[in-house]
Amino acid sequence: MSFSLSVKDELSKIENLPPCCRHAMAYGMLLFGREFSSGGISIMTDHEIVAKTYAALLEEETGVKADFSVSEAGKYTVCVKKRKEIETVLSAFSTSGNESFTRINRGNLLNESDSESEILNCCNASFFKGAFLSCGTVSDPNKSYHLEFVVPFRTLSLDLMKMLSEYGLKAKHMVRRYVNIIYIKDSESIEDLLNIMGAQTAAFEIMNIKIYKDFRNVSNRRANFDSANLARTAVAAVAQVEQIQKIIDSGRFTELSQELQQFASLRIENPDASLREFGEMFSPPLSRSAVNHRIKKLLSFAKTCEEETQKTPTEDQNIG
Repeated sequence: MSFSLSVKDELSKIENLPPCCRHAMAYGMLLFGREFSSGGISIMTDHEIVAKTYAALLEEETGVKADFSVSEAGKYTVCVKKRKEIETVLSAFSTSGNESFTRINRGNLLNESDSESEILNCCNASFFKGAFLSCGTVSDPNKSYHLEFVVPFRTLSLDLMKMLSEYGLKAKHMVRRYVNIIYIKDSESIEDLLNIMGAQTAAFEIMNIKIYKDFRNVSNRRANFDSANLARTAVAAVAQVEQIQKIIDSGRFTELSQELQQFASLRIENPDASLREFGEMFSPPLSRSAVNHRIKKLLSFAKTCEEETQKTPTEDQNIG
């Protein structure tokens, strides 16, 4: 089951909804379905659970039993065809279906017998739930964060965007192939909307995935940092061994102090050791600063040897 379908499956549970919210949810499904006008009322969907929920709410709220069918391609269609039944449904939601512009009638989202402060939020949430079931999708959060409503009418899409923005949700509008899209790409807004609609399981799953992604990103950055450090250490160690070898090849290794001769010999034997690891091989252990100091002495002497390769030394040098 896709993530989007699992969200719709979770939102389709309507058993415990109060009457006002069932009405708001039915309105959302009808208004954002395939058609909701005097010319017809219908929805077409790939999901059986959505089709059944649409038919059930329609019958509960209006008493009209819609025609239910499924095509060979697996498309479910629920529709009301008879004119009197269409008028009955439209009347239940205070619309004629002949309006010039399709808009959201917020009168369907408030039971006047209850206080507005208590009932508005739950009815809006149920309305969002119905709209999402009819025309919404959400991507798998393992791949991307994207939730959208595909709306045929511009005015209706802008009304929806305004309602979503009232909840602080970062919804945006665009047109894709002559269809209006209200979309959200902000992961926190997607989580909030799923929670508002009642899809807490899906919202929790997104939160878990975000935590895992953050942990993985931190781990990757740390691994990359460690790899870069190892690479730098290896390059530096190779360069140090090469310079020590130049001193040996020049025949001037014995000019080094006993301390530096021991240090250089141990470095050749342990080219892969980090400065910290290398310092711990001495007794007493050397600090990173002390190791660095001795390396600088060796590299300086190696440079001197290279510069004087063609010269005859006039005087013994005792470095260290």
